[in-house]
Amino acid sequence: MSDIYNTFKRSFNLIEANTPELRLKVYQLRYLVLCVQNDFPDMNAADFPDKLEKDEYDERSSHMLIQFIPTGEFIGTTRLILPDPSNPASPFPIELHTKIDPDLYLFDSDTRTQTAEISRFLVSSNFDRRKGDRRKPTEQDNQQKNTETNQTASSNFENDRRKGDDRRRGDRRSSLNIYMVLMAGVVRMSVANNIKYWLSAMDPALNRLVGFSGMNIEPIGPVVNYHGFRQPHFGEINDVLNRLHKRNYGAWEVITDRGKYWQPAE
Repeated sequence: MSDIYNTFKRSFNLIEANTPELRLKVYQLRYLVLCVQNDFPDMNAADFPDKLEKDEYDERSSHMLIQFIPTGEFIGTTRLILPDPSNPASPFPIELHTKIDPDLYLFDSDTRTQTAEISRFLVSSNFDRRKGDRRKPTEQDNQQKNTETNQTASSNFENDRRKGDDRRRGDRRSSLNIYMVLMAGVVRMSVANNIKYWLSAMDPALNRLVGFSGMNIEPIGPVVNYHGFRQPHFGEINDVLNRLHKRNYGAWEVITDRGKYWQPAE
């Protein structure tokens, strides 16, 4: 059992938002991150007077909350937009807002019923200590203040990360990062809903950051301006996890819960 996995189990709970109360927590956290902290530059807090960020895809989605155990806070969330059971041909957002190259990926009816789109993949900037890996902090980011308790708890998580870095200096794969935890949530939702393929409109820089863990998926079109710069990606889940198992065993332990959510290659 790796140190990364031990840190994960000690630090985070993955909680499916399957009640109205938990779903409310999802929408509140999305409002904070996307509209107040401005992770989506085209979203304004004034457009959401109820302080809940939600859309028409939420009802056909599975939602996951990431809880930081030392403080009990919900610090991240992601959703998986599922095929529409009432209309299997209904498009995913990625089909409407990006440019998918048909030579790289072409939908068919069988694949579509087992495909889901990773969406609203986010972490509060109050917790995200690696945001600088993706972009320079905005003035608003710098003004965000953590409570003393949250600073202490987050520092403990950061210390665990640094210990891993010291053991393998310069190799980011040797430490736990929050994006591994989010992907662990995505994998659990995928297994629960019999999903075999992922789509995602992802910030290319974020895909590279996730890729340090061995978890990147393949681009299937050009970068477009969709909630900031985004590029469509596609991955077959078992291929991604089998590759991860070979390249980064510690991350594989975290993301599959030591193989609980994984079907090995034959």
